[in-house]
Amino acid sequence: MIFARGSEVCSDSVEPPIRIRIHHRILDERAYLLVEVPRGDSAHERSGRAFIRVGGTKRQLSGDEKLRLTQSRTKARYLWFDQQIVPETGLNSLNESLWEPLLSAEGQSDPAKGLMNLGLLAEDETGVYRATVSGILLCTNSPQQWLPHAMIMATMYSGRDRASVQLDAQEIEGPLPQQISDAVKFVVRNMRVAARKSPAREDLPQYSKVAVFEAIVNAVIHRDYSIYSSRIRLSMFKDRLEIDSPGQLPNGMTIGMMNSKQSTRNETLASVFARLSVGTIPGSEHRRYMMEKRGDGVSLIIKSTHETTGIEPKYTLIDQSNLVLTIPAAKFELTPAEATITVHSESEPILGVDVLVLFPNKTWNRASTDEAGEAEFSLHSTHLPMTVFAAASGYRAGLVTNWVPRDGGLLVELAPLKSGGSVIFSDSTGRIPRLYGRLNPIRDSDDRTSLYAQNIAVEGGRQQPVSFRFGKPPSLMDSYGVEMSVTILNIIGQAVLIEYTKVDRFRED
Repeated sequence: MIFARGSEVCSDSVEPPIRIRIHHRILDERAYLLVEVPRGDSAHERSGRAFIRVGGTKRQLSGDEKLRLTQSRTKARYLWFDQQIVPETGLNSLNESLWEPLLSAEGQSDPAKGLMNLGLLAEDETGVYRATVSGILLCTNSPQQWLPHAMIMATMYSGRDRASVQLDAQEIEGPLPQQISDAVKFVVRNMRVAARKSPAREDLPQYSKVAVFEAIVNAVIHRDYSIYSSRIRLSMFKDRLEIDSPGQLPNGMTIGMMNSKQSTRNETLASVFARLSVGTIPGSEHRRYMMEKRGDGVSLIIKSTHETTGIEPKYTLIDQSNLVLTIPAAKFELTPAEATITVHSESEPILGVDVLVLFPNKTWNRASTDEAGEAEFSLHSTHLPMTVFAAASGYRAGLVTNWVPRDGGLLVELAPLKSGGSVIFSDSTGRIPRLYGRLNPIRDSDDRTSLYAQNIAVEGGRQQPVSFRFGKPPSLMDSYGVEMSVTILNIIGQAVLIEYTKVDRFRED
């Protein structure tokens, strides 16, 4: 009867209703009731009045107090989950050695204020400092004490499915940066690495470390931490790597939009990661901070995976509740395969053409054509899409993309070029025939192109570096007055393909 009456009062007499739990307990042979009232995100009233507990008594809230409570509760209801406070925590719940590197000198003089500015600490409705979900995830040694699901389950299987034998398994816990580091290291120690000599030893990993790092960072930052029953699952199979992240795509995003647009579920986490030093995590050498540019992680995963395997990774949304990334494993060909590239001009073979075959990971093999116009290559991988540069004096450059050697040989046609030719720089810098000086074309990590030149004036002496566009020739002149029109056709890694034409100036007396 009492149980029913208590539930009835809370559901029928309170607005909005409170769903309480009532338990019957016995202590020292005396019966009592334990009423469990869940934390809410609304301001509750009865007959238009709200009360607050003060010690052993209660008092009615004034109009201003009720307004502030309503505003506070409404704000909490619409906050990103990572910005919500964690009950029964405080500044002392956060580890100083973890939050101190995040604060500026000014912030360190008042840590509570600095951490509040970062969103790692917040005031509750009574003015008490509480750690936020982000603060717990980033600045405690064991976030799992408050958020048991905030971890990564990593497993290495012997076969292609979960029914195969587990070769390695690890429950990865700790603050998020430590989880990322440990998860990347789990993949690195378990993936296979082949090697070849060309002429020095070159490692051929099963997965791109850059792709693995970016994929794990994305999973950790963008997962839905409000789903208490799910963890990130990292699964390594014989032929692929899967990363299963809890939560559907945020803010109306679709899988098709992921490579071109960005949307963040956990704004505070993303903001702090942008100032968090990346350290020495494998695959992070291209980064200074955990996140540097919003929205470039997916494109890096796709690009790096394609360079390593020749295949793009795949995103799949499962039951609108989990996002799964599948990264294919590279296939190894330990015995080099022979491949032939033939170069002709007007159906006739050309002798001495410089031919460069570039793998997706930007390494290359080089050869010259013989009397039959053929260049022979020993390739460690024949299933990957290759890029081919071909260059010779007196001919326009040859550029072929997406050549797959296992599909057969390649014929490249070069057109004659009077007063010019083409050349390949294999290590970023080189010389143009008959032009005194060196060129150094650059394509940076932001895909911007610029040109440095030694003892050569670019476009009449413009300040260097001079930006340029592929296919649009800048004018170059050396100290002897020799002028060339130089067209940079492509840069892959440190390999540069260039076409040049001598410019003759005539004067009228």
